[in-house]
Amino acid sequence: MILPKLREVKEAVSSFFSKPYTSKYPFTKEPYKPVEQFRGKPHYDDKVCIGCGTCAQVCPAGAITITDDIEKKTRTLKINYTHCIYCGQCQEHCITETGIKLSNDYITAVFNADDKADFEEIQKQLVLCQNCGEPIATIDHLDWLIDRLGPKIYGHPLLMIRKQEQFMDIPESEVKSKLRREDLFKTLCPKCRHKIVIEDGR
Repeated sequence: MILPKLREVKEAVSSFFSKPYTSKYPFTKEPYKPVEQFRGKPHYDDKVCIGCGTCAQVCPAGAITITDDIEKKTRTLKINYTHCIYCGQCQEHCITETGIKLSNDYITAVFNADDKADFEEIQKQLVLCQNCGEPIATIDHLDWLIDRLGPKIYGHPLLMIRKQEQFMDIPESEVKSKLRREDLFKTLCPKCRHKIVIEDGR
């Protein structure tokens, strides 16, 4: 019984005078650099992200939320890092491929409760239906579709109108009591556009 105790005392004394194995986070001179494949905090690329909301739809933890402000015509996409599980689904399913990407940033701890390091958000300008006022998509999303479809946009009134707005200002028309066939060439949501087709077919 004495020998094991002596061995334990020897280990305790030697470890007391030896250097610590762990780093004194966050006061280390050189912070830890994770490997290139490390999946850290996801970040938006404001220049590439189009605000489509695919990342929020595929997020299994519900860490990404979308908030549409009808009055300000803005869409806010927010990542809550306290809920994020760093699975990479947002990056994998991003339709632009680089609109949101996982980084090597692994630090989520903050010293101040008011610190904004636990979330990230970006805003995009919304396009609203001229009839019912419901959001259709973001301007960046429509422009992204226009670039991908090319001349095919002239088969879709909404994209054709957006393309025309890039060259000239189109005044908004007054909302009528009843949608008519000529309203097809206005900025309308799919539901209102469907109503026109149904009413015109009667």
